[in-house]
Formats: sequence, structure tokens, C-alpha cells
Amino acid sequence: MSLVGLTASGKSALGIAIAKKFNGEIISADSRQVYRGLDIGSAKVTKAEQKEVRHWLIDVANPEEKFDVFMFQKMAYAAIEDILSRGKLPIIVGGTGLYSRSIVESYSFNNKENKNKYNYLQICLLPSKEYIRPIVEKRIEERLQHGMIEETKELLARGVSAEWLKSLGLEYFWNVALIRGEVTLEEYKAQLATKSMQFAKRQRTWFKKEKNTIFLTEPSEFENQTIKLIKRFLM
Repeated sequence: MSLVGLTASGKSALGIAIAKKFNGEIISADSRQVYRGLDIGSAKVTKAEQKEVRHWLIDVANPEEKFDVFMFQKMAYAAIEDILSRGKLPIIVGGTGLYSRSIVESYSFNNKENKNKYNYLQICLLPSKEYIRPIVEKRIEERLQHGMIEETKELLARGVSAEWLKSLGLEYFWNVALIRGEVTLEEYKAQLATKSMQFAKRQRTWFKKEKNTIFLTEPSEFENQTIKLIKRFLM
């Protein structure tokens, strides 16, 4: 199955909950979480959470190493086959719509026909912007407290290019700007919150075009509705 949706909509926590309930393993569909060392700024699941539920396609590339949708699809297919071979449920979880869509729509590369191999259920979390905004602002404060700026400083000290970090957008763009003294801390928080909400708006536009997808909009019902839908799908 595939669980996609907006930033700050609760995808990661819900993914872990349903993986535990349905004997599943998670395939991360996040274009920044593939990189080693980009943990706090990319909202990567913790090592403890990874011990609870196995996660695939996290920490599979070094910073500045090329990683694209073709590579994601190839590795995700291999993960799906491995998970299915052990009688478990593969669960794609993430907000990089191109990555998840490359699997559920079986994108074709190199002009080769690529028929859809799997039956799938795709659920998309689309809470209101009013719901997301305070979570985004709280998350910025929490990540700062957990050492997000120090993480970025460490990456720079290891020789990771500031320009490459900025190219990732959002947290890493503004982390670099703050470290360089280009913005004050208050400007940093305001800009990052605004840019995160703009990103959520772009995600909403993208995901609304998804085919064969069930859209959920009420956060208090996300878990119950998702469990009911998965039970029906697995019958």
C-alpha cells in the first residue's frame, strides 16, 4: 500500500502504527531521507523507530551523491519483492510525490514497457492548512532544540557543499542562511514556516491529481479510517 500526503500531516507516525498492526515494513518515499547525515532537518524516523518497524530507502546515499526517481524505483521494487517474499505488507510512506507515483503508476524508463506488477491501495492525507500551520511552527522549534543547526554545521565541516545543501530547499536552505548570518533567528523561523506552508500547498496541488487514491481530510479520523481501508483491501 501507499500512504502519501502533506508535510506535517502525520504520515510517518501513521505509517509506523499501521505497519505494526498489519505486519508491514515501510519504504520511505522521501527525496532527502535517502541521504546519510540529513536526519533532523529531513524529519527522518529515529533509530528507535527503525528498530520498531523496518524502514527501507533511508540512508542509502552519501550527501551530494546522485539519487533520482529511477534509482528510487529500482530500489523500491527490490524492497517490495523482499518484503512480499517474507509474507509482510510493503507500505510506501512519504511526501515526495514523484517517488511514490513512480511505483503506483509503474513509471517506464528507457522506453521499456513497465506494466503495473502490484495491486495497491493509496491513501493521501490532506488536512487543512489551518491544521498544518501550528504543527509546522512547533516542529521548527523542536528541530532547533534537537540540534538541526548543529547538524548542518557538521555537514559543512565534513566538506558537504553549502550550495548542495541549499538546493535541497526548506530547512537546509535556511539553515545555511542562518549559519552564514544572512538572516536573524526570527527571520529564519518566519521564512521557514512560510516556505514550508508554500511547499504544502504545492504538495496539495500534486496529490489532488493522483489516480485511484482515497483522500482523507480529518486528522482525528486518519488512523481509524486507514485501518478500515487496509482491512477491506486485504480481504
